[in-house]
Amino acid sequence: MTMKIRVIMATAAASVLLFPGTATAFAYPVEDAPLLTGNPLYSAGKLPAAGCARKPAKGKSLSSVKKHVNALITCMNDTWGPYMKKANLQFVPPRVEVHGTPLEKGYERYCFGAKMNPAKSEAVHCFGTNLSVRVRPDWIKASDDVPILAELSSAYAEHVLSLVDVTEGYNALHADDSDEILEQLRRFNLQAKCLGGMTAKSLWSALGYPAKDAGRLLDLAKAEADAKGEFRYFGKSANLVYWTKRGYSTSDPRSCKTWVAPSSKVS
Repeated sequence: MTMKIRVIMATAAASVLLFPGTATAFAYPVEDAPLLTGNPLYSAGKLPAAGCARKPAKGKSLSSVKKHVNALITCMNDTWGPYMKKANLQFVPPRVEVHGTPLEKGYERYCFGAKMNPAKSEAVHCFGTNLSVRVRPDWIKASDDVPILAELSSAYAEHVLSLVDVTEGYNALHADDSDEILEQLRRFNLQAKCLGGMTAKSLWSALGYPAKDAGRLLDLAKAEADAKGEFRYFGKSANLVYWTKRGYSTSDPRSCKTWVAPSSKVS
């Protein structure tokens, strides 16, 4: 998931408070930040439905799940690549590493030191063009693969945001206090969720997911809401569902401009 990487970025943002004058100040919540509010991605139009071959069955072995993961990422590349090139945006496919279970020796920490959750499967966008995927028993034993698609779609969305410099714009934001830092963090994470909804929608029919299962994406998003007293990575469940559904229903990046949304939509 995105969580561990975002903690590092939030910590880096907090350091701005210790060294005033080291970053450009932006009006609250987010203004005068064109990479975030006026990014060329918002003018690229709708992400088309994928034209990929049907996905291989997930199976219930590590090797079959790895094959399944790589097939989904390939389909995302085949969809996002031509889309971004047509819009004159840079596209570089991610370098994907799929780690098995038990965790191979030497991979206790990766993604620039961010330790992934050892108890469950995760997909994490590492800085640059890398995606790290850990496959744990939950994916291997699962009766369906919707959670895999949801997880990979969100991580891939962060890859897209990095390619179009939204991540760079986010890192450059100034914040006056911890509440503002966390709101900026949620705006980034919720934009990734929205683009993740778009990505899942583009693959949905092409890869044979039944229409009746679309609601599972919203259920999975809702389950990631921050509990009371927890670090505010994503915010409340209603907003997670709102942005995931928005991306899925519109297929248009401009509907995912969390940076101009009222604070109530990213709380």
